Amino acid sequence: MDWLLVLCSLVHLFMCPFTKVEESFNLQAIHDILYHQTDIQEYDHLEFPGVVPRTFLGPIVVSVIAAPFVAVSRVLGFPKDVSLYLVRFALGALVLWPLIKLQKRIKGTLGKGTSDWFVLITVSQFHFLFYLSRPLPNTMALPLVLFAYYYWLGQQHGKFIACSAAAILIFRGELAILLGLILLGELLARRLSLSKTLFIAVPSGLLCLFLTVFVDSFFWQRLLWPEGEVLWYNVVLNKSGDWGTSPFLWYFYSAIPRAMGTSLALLPVGMFFERRVWPVVLPALFFVLAYSFLPHKELRFIIYVIPLLNIAAAAACNRLWENRTKGKWFALLALVAIGHLVANLVLTSFLLVVSRANYPGGEALFLLHKMESRESNVTVHIDVLAAQTGISRFGQLHNNWIYDKTENLKPGSPELRMFSHLIVEAKSKHAYNLRPYAETHEIVAHIEGFSHIRSSYNHFPPIRIKTKPCLFILKNKNLPKEPDFSFMLRKHPVEAAEESLPPAAEYDNRIQLDGEVLLNENLTDVPELNENSIDE
Repeated sequence: MDWLLVLCSLVHLFMCPFTKVEESFNLQAIHDILYHQTDIQEYDHLEFPGVVPRTFLGPIVVSVIAAPFVAVSRVLGFPKDVSLYLVRFALGALVLWPLIKLQKRIKGTLGKGTSDWFVLITVSQFHFLFYLSRPLPNTMALPLVLFAYYYWLGQQHGKFIACSAAAILIFRGELAILLGLILLGELLARRLSLSKTLFIAVPSGLLCLFLTVFVDSFFWQRLLWPEGEVLWYNVVLNKSGDWGTSPFLWYFYSAIPRAMGTSLALLPVGMFFERRVWPVVLPALFFVLAYSFLPHKELRFIIYVIPLLNIAAAAACNRLWENRTKGKWFALLALVAIGHLVANLVLTSFLLVVSRANYPGGEALFLLHKMESRESNVTVHIDVLAAQTGISRFGQLHNNWIYDKTENLKPGSPELRMFSHLIVEAKSKHAYNLRPYAETHEIVAHIEGFSHIRSSYNHFPPIRIKTKPCLFILKNKNLPKEPDFSFMLRKHPVEAAEESLPPAAEYDNRIQLDGEVLLNENLTDVPELNENSIDE
């Protein structure tokens, strides 16, 4: 059933190919490695370092895998944005590889039935496959975490410790809680001795620490342990709360239910029928509990626990399905197991359609490239919202065009009148910030983004996803013959923590759906959708 995982991952990729601002560091780093290679001074991060540094080891691995395919696409003359698909596919393959191995390990440990249900449950849910190919720091750590699970369930403790050390010291320090709890369980069960643990952990840790310091000091042009600085920023300085806070139990009543969907109801059933899943589930739940003490919360911060929780749900489904022939009530329970997959797929389809409408910036730039010829001397200014919702260097197709993201320029200012095109945030063509352009510019297109959800009992399904204009493309009718761009100081969009948007800077009526910024009008009655989009 491996093909199901690959197919559904591709559906998510092609439905939502663009990326958000919290993915910008890794995506820009991959771009620079592929296109600038050893010319470090051209790299994006040296000009726009963000609040905390991130490691280049993940982008290097993804770039090495994607490089041959990107080279072929360039030789064949494909547009540059094809490379974005190839890069995301390479990252997705990196995550799918250990996920498929984990599924086979489940087959050997809990049986083929549980393994098959694990795949069916995973593909029916939205968030895990949605994040699987996204260049988030959490996703970069995910292959190592899945390999650690695989080796742990196979009692290959040496490889488990090595993968854990790499995941913690290079990518995400908070994984010390999750993987440390698993290691503690092995020690308490006497399946692993303390001496053997130290014998493997110390050299593995030193090697990983040396590798990240050596590589990242070169790319950042200073002595650096990136994850060490992140831990200092978030744990010692406790700065994560500056970018939004959530209630202590938010992961339990909001994040996990949305990530698992209706499969969550089967989690306790699986723990009741199959006691072998207890050592798998408990470390995941204790990790989420411990991580809840950090005030800033996002679903992707705990994405690593979803496969472990799905194992218990799969064990429940397998037991219900195996007992289907024992009587009509058992047959009914078996139908419940199948029906919950259908319910998950309905929810996933809904969230995927909503998410597709959350990248107006990427759609706007794509549309501009379609409207203007490659030979045109286009100079386009990209405002903050557009830059945060899908525009990356992979989308800047033409070398002879000027793409500018200079901030804090007043609407109608002389600087903005120098550009041939503007991509501007506005709620309608009559918006106040578009009035200064009434005489000098024409609106050539507008891009709609998610607005709200509306119930409609006259349609099936009775829920309607509504969109509204959020970005406008303006064309200058009075372009100066010799425009002066000396004012341009390249700056990133507003960034905080990990290239994410602080709540204080959010535009009006905006909510966040698992990393996806949404325009919102009347969703205040859905509190589980409200969260901030700041990485730690």
